[in-house]
Amino acid sequence: MKFLQLTAMLVLSGFIFAQSAPEGAFSSLHVQAEDPQEYIDYLKENTEAFEAIGSDLAGVCVTRTGNTYSGEMFVWNGFSSMAAAMKGADLYDPASAPRALQKLREVKYSTFWKPLKDFPIRPSSFERLNRVKIARENLEEYMATAMEFEKAVKAEGNDFNLGIFQPFGGGYSEMDYHVRGSHADSEDAGDIIDRAYSGAASTALYLKLLSLADEVVSDTYESCQIIYTAD
Repeated sequence: MKFLQLTAMLVLSGFIFAQSAPEGAFSSLHVQAEDPQEYIDYLKENTEAFEAIGSDLAGVCVTRTGNTYSGEMFVWNGFSSMAAAMKGADLYDPASAPRALQKLREVKYSTFWKPLKDFPIRPSSFERLNRVKIARENLEEYMATAMEFEKAVKAEGNDFNLGIFQPFGGGYSEMDYHVRGSHADSEDAGDIIDRAYSGAASTALYLKLLSLADEVVSDTYESCQIIYTAD
């Protein structure tokens, strides 16, 4: 009985924003690539895996700063629902990939993601990723503040989108929320910091976000791009 009660609590806590969260879901495959560009080129030319799992959209993000290891990157797939995303995991095994592909990367882990707010995906972007621990009782206020912050940064002239993603099935590797700030390019990502140190009004909202988080576990920048779109 205690196990069932705990399971129910976890499910309910995971779906606090079920009514307001956008549709869709993502999966991610995190790898170490000896040559990230060669790996990306291979994926662009060989789309069979994306087609096999029913991906609507796929892309890559390469870690540029704050790397845990050299060649750190991941491949993401977008789906219409979490059901479709999880079904895809049964349709393709990364360990059984063609030998030519296996030579290009070492698989680290994979997970699923539920977006908790709208997050327009650009064809290419420069993104800051924070892995953040947020207490359940603070999540609603954190979400509201994040939306205010995004709006304020845009009003100040930056081309900025903010996404918040909840992990499912990430094991010990992904247990925290992903808070992802997307910019059209790296210059815009730097400009938002320059504005903050110049007294931009949005800075107060950013500091409020930090105060609502229990811990910022990691802070990295990534170069991301879409590499596949279903017909």
